[in-house]
Amino acid sequence: MKKMIKYTFLLSLCMLLFSNNKLNAQQEQMYSHYDYNSFALNPAYAGSKRTLVANSLVRKQWVDFPGAPTYYNFGLHSPLIGDFAGGVNIQSGSIGKFAKASPISETQIAASIAYNKKISKDLRLAIGLRGGLYNYNFSLSKLQNVGNDDAFKNNDYNFNAPMIGFGAYLYSEKFFVGLSAPRMVFVPQNTVNNINIEYAAKTQYNFSAGVVLDVNDDVKLKPTTQVKVGYGIPVQVDINLHAIYKENYSIGAFYRTEGDIGIMATAAVSPSFTLVYSYDSKLKPLNTYIQGSHEFGLQYMIPYVSNSRVRVPRYF
Repeated sequence: MKKMIKYTFLLSLCMLLFSNNKLNAQQEQMYSHYDYNSFALNPAYAGSKRTLVANSLVRKQWVDFPGAPTYYNFGLHSPLIGDFAGGVNIQSGSIGKFAKASPISETQIAASIAYNKKISKDLRLAIGLRGGLYNYNFSLSKLQNVGNDDAFKNNDYNFNAPMIGFGAYLYSEKFFVGLSAPRMVFVPQNTVNNINIEYAAKTQYNFSAGVVLDVNDDVKLKPTTQVKVGYGIPVQVDINLHAIYKENYSIGAFYRTEGDIGIMATAAVSPSFTLVYSYDSKLKPLNTYIQGSHEFGLQYMIPYVSNSRVRVPRYF
């Protein structure tokens, strides 16, 4: 336990140190299943299950609101050689698929590498790096404007920019702490000025943690949290609580400080395949206008065969 506290403190200190650096970035996509979708948020997560893992997640946000965000994510990661692991991650998002608004879309493609170091019998520390390409598209010309205003002509934006990310992940079979800046996009200053997207100059950090607590032989509780911090961006905190039954099924609830509450569930339908789902909605009075965000996910994992090596987490 002392070692866990020590390394948790070190990870928190790293977050404070990095927060003083000026880096270019955009706000990342939001997922309720952040512990299921850990590789998208933290490149150090690669290889933590010591087997090949592929997962896909779709988030349909505010389904009753025209043009609301839709997010897609696909990740594949696996151990490579020795303590090294790697993977690829593809994410896309779109906003505004309706007549009187400007469609916005972004796509991110990145490769990650992670080094997992055994700290003690039951504890590992992983450090990960990510590099890739970011595409942003803003089609202002699709706006319907009165009188055919010339200000809206020839004013579409589409650019590509390199992106990097980093992360640290401390974990055991039933405990984890993670810190990451998953997507830092280096946009040329003249592009930022021309497009006037201020968020492109902000870096966002994710801090996450969770633990599994035994209730009895069949039931376990898994509280988790995620904190998003960025300069000029409101701090967002997610608090989740899952009840796990016989290690194959879970049901839970969560609260997000932006005023969201929701429920979630997972089901391991076979040793290789797991289904996930969540539903969340705004609290009053916003739920009068914005309701109903859904997430659907599927994970494929080659079953891990235990041997003399340290056991790895099955719950994160």
